Amino acid sequence: MSAKRTYEVLAPGHGAPSSPERPTIFGATDVGCVRTNNEDQFLVAELERAIVLMQSGFPITPGERLLDQPGWLLMVADGMGGHDAGELASSVVVDAMTHYAFTLMPWLGTNPRGDAAAVAAGLRDAATAAQQRMRDVATRKGLSADLGTTLTMAYVRWPECLLAHVGDSRAYLMRAGELFRLTKDHNLAQSMVQRGILSEEEARRSRFSSVLTNALGGGSDDLHVDLHHFDLQAGDRLLLCTDGLYGEVGDAQIGATLATSVRPDLTPLCVASLIDRAKRAGGGDNVTVIVAAF
Repeated sequence: MSAKRTYEVLAPGHGAPSSPERPTIFGATDVGCVRTNNEDQFLVAELERAIVLMQSGFPITPGERLLDQPGWLLMVADGMGGHDAGELASSVVVDAMTHYAFTLMPWLGTNPRGDAAAVAAGLRDAATAAQQRMRDVATRKGLSADLGTTLTMAYVRWPECLLAHVGDSRAYLMRAGELFRLTKDHNLAQSMVQRGILSEEEARRSRFSSVLTNALGGGSDDLHVDLHHFDLQAGDRLLLCTDGLYGEVGDAQIGATLATSVRPDLTPLCVASLIDRAKRAGGGDNVTVIVAAF
């Protein structure tokens, strides 16, 4: 990327309080202190369904828009493949998943839980299609077939959150001052933690943390998409990030920083503080963070 840091914001107007129906969301990505290019990608978007009234046999106001409750789409992806290939992989997959979400998500019923089976199948199919699209682009550009990317994606339609996860980017939830990790790292270090070989802190610093066991692409067709479906509460903070954050900053520090964003208008400062912490700790990788305050 030519810019060192990029931002994307969706938030209420100046001085407007956040509400469960209208969260404050802020995302940022930074190349870090060592890398020369940024292979991370992220997206923050609002999805809505609407009908614009044009003509009718009964009285209407032409041009009036009838809007349903919006949904919110958050994504982070960490590409791999070196040079521009990793950046291409993450960008192509985020774009493909965005188009999938645009096609399906706003048309779910008012109770997404009733559509859970269809959404789960759709997300898995979309991830597989995104993987194939990434490989088609790589072939067309003469890049390695081994390029790949992580993907952590959250779709929020209050109060429900649907989380899809592949790889070792992460999603966290802060509720009532306590931090919960919502995703499991799909890497060799986490497998060693589960077998009791490494502690969580040792895994964070281990060279095996960079060995993915599940990703979109990466030379394998064996793709597994973790899905989580849960209810949010007013006051929750949802964090999505790449390993450039948690590889440098431990969960305790992440939680302490999130705890300082007690007001929604502090969300951008919270994101900036998390990225700065990662850079002060070494900034050995690209750092991408999204925080949503409900």
